[in-house]
Amino acid sequence: MKYLAIILLAIFFAPSFAAAQEIRREALIEGAKKEGKLQIYALLVVSDHAQIIERFKAKYPFIDVALYRATSERMYTRIETETRANTHLADVIGISGFQMHQLIKRGILGKYESPERRLIDSVFKDKDGHWTAYYLNPIVTAYNTRQVTYQESAKDYGDLLDPKWKGKLVMEDEEIEWFATMMSFWGEEKGLAYMQKLAAQKFTFRHGHTLMTQLVAAGEYPGAVFVYAPQTQSIKAKGAPIDWNPPNPTVTGLNLMGVAARAPHPNAARLYVDHMLSEEIQRDYIVGKFFKISARQGIKSAIQQKFANVKMFPVDIAQSEHLEKHEKRYREIFLADR
Repeated sequence: MKYLAIILLAIFFAPSFAAAQEIRREALIEGAKKEGKLQIYALLVVSDHAQIIERFKAKYPFIDVALYRATSERMYTRIETETRANTHLADVIGISGFQMHQLIKRGILGKYESPERRLIDSVFKDKDGHWTAYYLNPIVTAYNTRQVTYQESAKDYGDLLDPKWKGKLVMEDEEIEWFATMMSFWGEEKGLAYMQKLAAQKFTFRHGHTLMTQLVAAGEYPGAVFVYAPQTQSIKAKGAPIDWNPPNPTVTGLNLMGVAARAPHPNAARLYVDHMLSEEIQRDYIVGKFFKISARQGIKSAIQQKFANVKMFPVDIAQSEHLEKHEKRYREIFLADR
């Protein structure tokens, strides 16, 4: 009888829930019509984001959408500058975990409980409704397939310490989120011991994961210590001689999205967040076209097969509280000779 009652309640309330959501959506649409504009700040590359915006405008042609794209650090600096000047331009903010944590701490990001969030894995959204991951960016090793076979390639953290790689691989000069998360995961003693051994490999340091991926694909380096899996898979799919392996655990970058606390166009902003987290956009664009990984339940990408026996460990965004400490230690360990 208990289970029957639950089923009957679900059947009874389901239509009313759907009706309530439709009423809510119509109210947002009416509000957005009056606003007429939307300003997005986000990380996703312009060519990809433009396709998502185009689909949004097909649904809501009365909204004029503007996009500002930059690195997470530059975007944070711009938002901070605008806030100090009491100039609030951003409606939707899509940014990395460390910077999102600071925006919340400073009261710059508001709360929005999008109905689409219920299908997002709990570790990829905050419990208070500030942010939701609109795609995941696993940090993996990569290698040039013309220079290195799969058997020879680095597959885990220990493999990167092999003497054969000394001085040969390329590494990001600001791999702070990975560094801070693994130090937290391993603990001080184990983490510090590993980082010092990795630094002793004397890798070449370059700035930018995109650049490093391109350089490995071009054969300038036989491999990269860490790059982003989706980006690497994307150029591999276009025929580049590159492949990648997920270490265990794989630190997973979070590209997060939320509504600015003082958004000039809050209704349009909420519509856009709903749009970005929707099944259509996550399935057909984020996963289907851009080779990224969705945090939405039920949407699997082909590259997730490689993570079948690997733990995906989200970046510990709370470590941004100690950002200066992590940056200082990273430089001392890895960049002392530069």
